Amino acid sequence: MLRLVYLFVLIFSCVTTNAQVGEALPVATAESRGYSAQFLKNIGNEAAKEVPDLGAFLVWKHDALIYEGYFHGTDRSSVFNIKSASKSILSAIAGAAQMRGLLPDVNATILSILPEYTKPDRHAAGVWFAEDVAEDDSIARTLTLRHLLTMQTGWEWNDFGPICQAFIYSSDPVRFALDLEYAETPGTRFNYCTAGTHVFAVALAKLIHTDLKRFADSTIFTPAGITLRRWNTDAMSRYIGGCDMFLTPQDMMRFGLLYLKKGKLNGRQILSESWIKESLAKHAELKYWDVLPGANGYGYYWWRRISNGHQVYVASGVCGQLICIIPDVDMVITTASGCTERGGRSEIKKLHLLMDKIIVAAK
Repeated sequence: MLRLVYLFVLIFSCVTTNAQVGEALPVATAESRGYSAQFLKNIGNEAAKEVPDLGAFLVWKHDALIYEGYFHGTDRSSVFNIKSASKSILSAIAGAAQMRGLLPDVNATILSILPEYTKPDRHAAGVWFAEDVAEDDSIARTLTLRHLLTMQTGWEWNDFGPICQAFIYSSDPVRFALDLEYAETPGTRFNYCTAGTHVFAVALAKLIHTDLKRFADSTIFTPAGITLRRWNTDAMSRYIGGCDMFLTPQDMMRFGLLYLKKGKLNGRQILSESWIKESLAKHAELKYWDVLPGANGYGYYWWRRISNGHQVYVASGVCGQLICIIPDVDMVITTASGCTERGGRSEIKKLHLLMDKIIVAAK
């Protein structure tokens, strides 16, 4: 099992490259925001020690960066594969679509949007397990966008097992996902599922009638001052819903600020405040997750946790790609990391525990 997890990490490695850097975010002293500069530097150094592939650790407080640390040969121009933190960006793209009337109802069924994946009638007498197949097909017709957004697909699925590799290597990952057996009724229980995120992305692209990246660039990234350097695709040239967006650490921070500022950035209402509120709300019950201390629910591709009594909203990716928003102390903390065979999921928890020290000391 461990070898399979490493294989998954290596297939979608967090390769760092260099990019042209645009206008930098504003900077203020740590002292002006109630921190000791040495305190934040010590946290950054401890993080770099705990996470050998850590590339960046940034802290925003009020209206400026108060700490910006780069490690292990990286700098402000380094680009990181943010892995599954991409899911939260996909949630934002859905919000941009809703704002324009292109996503009228998250309760729409998937097969009403992607009817080409409806299974033919194959339940003639004598077909083996015909009743079971018919039951699965019947359940499939109830699967909605909301079920996918909240990781409540009902599918028999383990994101960290061999089925995920089979999904990745399939010639049509959407068909692979929609052919999965149902373990329970959709909407019943949280079960982390990258396959569902990809199905959502393909359905969303169908709804907006255009290239998903082009739409995201025009509606979110460019207005927010973000440059999406790269976004990988599946075997059918469709952008991957679950991972593989490439950003600089400052652009990760800009995305976090978009949510901290309730959808308004650079003088523009890029996302509606109502979508920000809805997507960060608890839609799925989640009281425990092994790498998320203080888990308290799941939103629309956003993790939720409590830190020192503060509600934290988290975009999270393997090896330590994190965008953490703490509205009641007016703070965003982001981290980015490379992924090698040394990397995995444990880095996420280590970084959260270090962030807790910063949140505890927030004034």
